Amino acid sequence: MKRWILLIGIGLWGWMACRASREATSIPSPKEQTEVPQPLPLPSERADWIALHYWDRFDFTDTTGIRGSAFLEQALKDYLVLLRTASSERQAEGLKTLVQKAGQGTPKAMLLFFDEKLEEYLAYSYSPLQSNEQYIAVLEAILQSDRYDEDEKIRPATLLELCLKNRVGTVAEDFAYALSYKDSPIFRLYDLKAERLILLFFDPECLHCRQLIDQMKQSPTLNAQQQSGRLKILTIYPYADVEAWRERVGLLSTNWINSYNPESSILSDELYELKITPALYLLDGQKRVIVREGGLSEVEQALITTQSE
Repeated sequence: MKRWILLIGIGLWGWMACRASREATSIPSPKEQTEVPQPLPLPSERADWIALHYWDRFDFTDTTGIRGSAFLEQALKDYLVLLRTASSERQAEGLKTLVQKAGQGTPKAMLLFFDEKLEEYLAYSYSPLQSNEQYIAVLEAILQSDRYDEDEKIRPATLLELCLKNRVGTVAEDFAYALSYKDSPIFRLYDLKAERLILLFFDPECLHCRQLIDQMKQSPTLNAQQQSGRLKILTIYPYADVEAWRERVGLLSTNWINSYNPESSILSDELYELKITPALYLLDGQKRVIVREGGLSEVEQALITTQSE
């Protein structure tokens, strides 16, 4: 069964090829301590069991382990990779159990360590492990924990409110946009008709944004679906310096709808969670979210798999 766990980890994430040194800490690996009961024949059953029991033998009260945090971080990454093979219900339950267990130590150094790392891995689109649904479970657990005082819960509560907006399967928030020419009329997202619609929130000064724009221009999938009339791409500059954006709008494809958000209402009204840019969304014809803050490959795959719908 240990071999099964290792193979999943290798198959799902090449980032973990460089293993943290075992000598960095005396803490036993939770992954190596996890013994899956034999009467669980199906991979889905084993994944659900691991989601809940991966940390059973880990001593959360021993905060000396944080000094070897590279090894502990690797154990957490392994867990998050394995978690992807579990059902959504067990994923949420497992993460809430992890937060609860991490709060057992005094002082709460271990809890704060996991709090920080779970945000780093799950909340940001640049992370290969980013998952809005999993991070919602973490934030809910933090707000339910008695190890945080009310002031410490203000930020998680704000983050949870943002994470609950524009979830996959829900209708995206409407917003206003205007085009690059002077005296452009104001348009609304909900008035834009398309079978599939990509939203790209970006900053032309951002290197990663420019790299993504180049990749999107060269994407055979995006180009083919645009040419067929199935797909439209709406780029949105959500910040206040509109003149700076106008000077750089030439970076974008003329086949896209290139816009800015008047008065930066997307940010001021917190309509979308834009911790970093670029941020990619894929919507269906009813403006339901198919992909939320995904990578280009995820958007392309979603376009291909939903082509027959």
